Amino acid sequence: MNAKASFPVRRQDFDFAEVSRHWVDNDPFMTHFFNSLSALFPDGERFFVDSVRAVREQIKDPVLQKEIGAFIGQEAMHAKEHHNFNAGAKAQGFDIEQLERWTNFLITLVKTVPFLNNKRCHLAGTVALEHFTGVLSARLMKRPDISETLEPTMRELWLWHCVEENEHKAVAFDTYRQLYGNNAADYVIRMSIMALATVFILGAVHVFTAKLMSQDGQLLNLKSWGKGLWRIWGPKGMFSQNIIEFFDYFRPSFHPWDHDTKDLLEEYTAKLNLAR
Repeated sequence: MNAKASFPVRRQDFDFAEVSRHWVDNDPFMTHFFNSLSALFPDGERFFVDSVRAVREQIKDPVLQKEIGAFIGQEAMHAKEHHNFNAGAKAQGFDIEQLERWTNFLITLVKTVPFLNNKRCHLAGTVALEHFTGVLSARLMKRPDISETLEPTMRELWLWHCVEENEHKAVAFDTYRQLYGNNAADYVIRMSIMALATVFILGAVHVFTAKLMSQDGQLLNLKSWGKGLWRIWGPKGMFSQNIIEFFDYFRPSFHPWDHDTKDLLEEYTAKLNLAR
């Protein structure tokens, strides 16, 4: 009996032609917060794919091999759809492609650091960032008060992406664990990479948001800034509510499925009519 991945690769082709300028709650800051995340995805997702593909031949477990194949397929589709949205955002006057180039430059710059430029560290970076995207995407699924403020096409894009990030959230982790184990040296490497990845992501998201607010003529819109930062960093903010789950990564026995999102996946695959 052939091994089979536990999740599918879904082929998507979203039409972004009718997306408005401020497609999140008609609010500049929240729109550009999500736009800034989208700017990170095309090259970020390709980095994830490359890091896992680089070590795939070393994995002997046929089930994990199938999971890796499905992971690569899902991430490639995410990169394609977010790149298409980013290109389409030019019609709104936003140079998100510039932010994509900055993302590519930052990834390339990291690869020039000698002790980081190896398969193990690249995979550790993917594991760290998959945790970050996993907990953030689960949070968005838990927050219909935010997701329901997105215009329909963008809500479908983001919730589809959230579902798949949670479906494959353990693939890179399991690949890393099979190859490198979980000894003290490995723990130090993974935690160090996570610290660097966190600085990279949080710094990029906030700088990119400010850049897009400037392009939009909204840089001094203090009301939008205040409301948006509260929705991200306030007591019930998208980021602040994830702090405990984020730091759970630093527990030596941590595994991504310690955060059980199976009920969320069942709910949203049904809502979005996503065949599994």
